[in-house]
Amino acid sequence: MRKWIAIFCFIVYYTASGQSTRDLYFQPSFATGAPASKIFEEINYIPLETTKKSLFGRIRQLVVSDDYFIIWDADTNFIYFFDKKGKFIKKYRPSNCTIKTIQLDKSRNALFISGSNKNFSFSPAEIEKMMEDPTNRSFARFTWSAYYDLSDIHKEKIQRLKDFSLALVAPTIFNNWWAYSYIFANRKFADNTGYELKVYDGEKNIREDFSYNKRNEAFYYKPEQVNFFPTNDRERLLFTRPYNYSIYQLTKDSVSLLYTLILPLENSLPKAFFTHPFRSKNDLDLYRTQNGSLVWKINNVYRVQHYMFFSLDYNKSPRERNFMLDETTNRFYSTGKINTDSTNGYLPLLQSGIQYADENHLYSSASSSSMFQSKDNNQARNPEYKPAIKQYFEKGTRTDNPVIIQLKLKNKIG
Repeated sequence: MRKWIAIFCFIVYYTASGQSTRDLYFQPSFATGAPASKIFEEINYIPLETTKKSLFGRIRQLVVSDDYFIIWDADTNFIYFFDKKGKFIKKYRPSNCTIKTIQLDKSRNALFISGSNKNFSFSPAEIEKMMEDPTNRSFARFTWSAYYDLSDIHKEKIQRLKDFSLALVAPTIFNNWWAYSYIFANRKFADNTGYELKVYDGEKNIREDFSYNKRNEAFYYKPEQVNFFPTNDRERLLFTRPYNYSIYQLTKDSVSLLYTLILPLENSLPKAFFTHPFRSKNDLDLYRTQNGSLVWKINNVYRVQHYMFFSLDYNKSPRERNFMLDETTNRFYSTGKINTDSTNGYLPLLQSGIQYADENHLYSSASSSSMFQSKDNNQARNPEYKPAIKQYFEKGTRTDNPVIIQLKLKNKIG
């Protein structure tokens, strides 16, 4: 422990002196907290209208367009549209699609919806065959992908992508292309070499990076994927790789390394992991269960202004998994330690993590149950609420739809 404290103090001194490095020593338990008023310039709570038609369970995915909060609820397979004040507008469910992902395509002013075709069911062997070559158009009939025009959502103008089989691997919009990943090893494969990251132009793969052995790298007997994270520049994605502690950037011309986190030994995958003779997916699952302190990958990366948000995939509570890096100082903050205060009426902040980000704001949400519980717990502090939230507490109930939380970061924390 003393050794880690010494290293941490050295890094704080080093970064504060104006130096920067792509390798950042990071002890998760040392990440600091702060009052909400020191981190956020503005915090807005936007209740989503609750009616018989608009009531849903939880936000599986949130997309924020210029005009709407767009929510996919996986339990009902519906997409819900609310205006920026939280008023319910409409909902939509594709008749033949089990949705896997929704994405905003700003260049088209459209919502991209992608998933599997309900009219087909697959055996494990068929799925494995399709995943070997998800660009094979003969598999397109098993998928459903379309653009939903946002210029007039009431018209439900849908443009199907009939020959698009890449929905199998939930691709990410990238420029006029698609970034995708499916990483799987099998002793029976004829080819040795696969690639973790691929870019598809609609006809063929135009980029392949990070090769791996498709037959012998046993830690990929359990399928994995590179995780892609959109930015406000459609020609730029951030991404992370499985069993790796780096954050990368993908542009149309290059792949570049932004940061590598140097974690404590107790959280770092040992070298022996990469040569361990796993025999199956179940072997790997057992290893993960027995080594809960190890970090498996970096998730949920968002970059807003000069702040980088991310989470660690390991056996900790959500409050202990989410972090923020101030790139001007290389100082780490734990978002679970950002304390509510009088500026936000002591209401929930980031219990659900970050669910979307645009040029100016972060977005999260809180259940109505947690909102009312926070209100009850802090009555003695006599919190002041904005009119919309005051009305929400007067007329709403604990079973209402979630509340969207809009957060604007300060330019400088202090």
